[in-house]
Amino acid sequence: MVLRTPSHVRRVRGGSPRRAPNRVGRGVGPGGHAHHLLGIRLRGRRPASGPAVRGFSLRLALGLQFLALLTGCGQAPADERPSLVLVLADDQRFDTLSCAGGKHVQTPCLDRIAAEGAFFERAYVTTSLCCPARAGILTGLYAHKTQIRSNEDDVDFLASGLGFPELLQAEGYATGFFGKWHIPNPGAMPQPGFDKWVSFDGQGQYLDETFNIDGERKQLLGFNTDRLFDLALEWIGDQGSRPYLAIISLKNLHRPPTVPKRHRGSLADQDWPLPESAHDPVEELPAFVQRVRTTLRNRFFDDEGLTHEMSVRGYYQMMLSLDDNVGRLTAALEEDGTSDRTALFVTSDGGFMWGEHGLYRKRTAYEPSIHVPLLVRFPREIAAGTSLTDLALNIDIAPTMLDLAGATIPSTYQGRSMRRLWGAGAPDWRRDLLYIDGWGKFVDGPQEMAVCTQRYKYVRYRRGVVEEALFDLEADPDERHNIVGQEEHAARLAAMAQRMSDLLVELEAPPTWMEAVEPGSAEHPGR
Repeated sequence: MVLRTPSHVRRVRGGSPRRAPNRVGRGVGPGGHAHHLLGIRLRGRRPASGPAVRGFSLRLALGLQFLALLTGCGQAPADERPSLVLVLADDQRFDTLSCAGGKHVQTPCLDRIAAEGAFFERAYVTTSLCCPARAGILTGLYAHKTQIRSNEDDVDFLASGLGFPELLQAEGYATGFFGKWHIPNPGAMPQPGFDKWVSFDGQGQYLDETFNIDGERKQLLGFNTDRLFDLALEWIGDQGSRPYLAIISLKNLHRPPTVPKRHRGSLADQDWPLPESAHDPVEELPAFVQRVRTTLRNRFFDDEGLTHEMSVRGYYQMMLSLDDNVGRLTAALEEDGTSDRTALFVTSDGGFMWGEHGLYRKRTAYEPSIHVPLLVRFPREIAAGTSLTDLALNIDIAPTMLDLAGATIPSTYQGRSMRRLWGAGAPDWRRDLLYIDGWGKFVDGPQEMAVCTQRYKYVRYRRGVVEEALFDLEADPDERHNIVGQEEHAARLAAMAQRMSDLLVELEAPPTWMEAVEPGSAEHPGR
């Protein structure tokens, strides 16, 4: 017996026609009729003799069983586990979203996710540097555990097999990675845990990128972010009812900007003044921050010679291309009818300082560097308009993804599942967090650490000598007034320093990190 598959086709968004998967069953025509395949002839009545009736009944019973298989009747229940999508931006600070009070651009597509799901008002990265932050997202671990402490560490941080994509893959999820890996990986070769692989070397380039697509090099013309969403949306559309994990990891908004044509010339009439803190007396800053201000990597223009105004405008023009591509993603999920069973996360690997305190960088404990957006839409569980002030971390994403999938969360994870936060609540949720700066192999640990609570931030600098800062984020959200030395805050200062020491122990980090550290050699200052 030959089963013939009907030749339905549908058009991929932005692409050429391709054959659509038949969701009814092979050999079943558009009307769902399959009796012609079963060898049953129903033309006219058969004699009512015993053997004939019994033979026909047997053939009919077998035919109906086969028909049930073709049409899906009698199949095991459909997999009700949610699909999972993570959109990971680069250097996107918290206040870039208009729903977060950002004034430079409108972000309607990202704002819609916040309005229809959960908006985390206090989400942070454990290390504000590309590679450590991205490794933390994949493993649920701090940088001292992954050993990805800088952008240069060539370490097999997935050797344990406990990266959450690999665990989801073992649970039957389809898994796809699209975009910036950045963690040292010559040739952008496929990594463990992914069935589908699309990446590029290092930082990549915004235009006409050469991608490694499942082990083969291919140049795709056009804007990098657009091409990544093209490939991700096509792969998502191919998954049918199978639950999947799609990580769309972007070069946006990393500087220097290359703005796509559709957004060039936008925002031309806006003013881009320096932040007020850029004019604060330099001598009032900790000596550590004063030194960072004078380094060649912290100039009021980037490597392309762009001024402050040009750089910031380009950054926010790139925000527009992030927002419209997220809009394409949500439209595609709605078109496929899978929006309600898809948990969509949007966040960043760190923020960026645009002149605050005279700094143009991340890798610092100030809010614009470590405070990132985090949006989660999952209509099955999250009520529209949910706003959460709990302290969330990038390392919470891995356990949350596993929890949503019904998979076991490794006991070694240092992050926690955020699922309880948008559910019944979590009275035992963390009351504070530890931030550690990235560090190179020539320096013994981070030179800057911080403990953040809902209201206060304690910062400890340890390059050569120990310096301290304490900020009241409620009274001083721009962190312009260091209240160390004020008698009324002496007890709080001591308590937060002790809490930092306790957190180092809890997180299995060296307690010696409370002490001063040698800055490294002249060739490798570690900063």
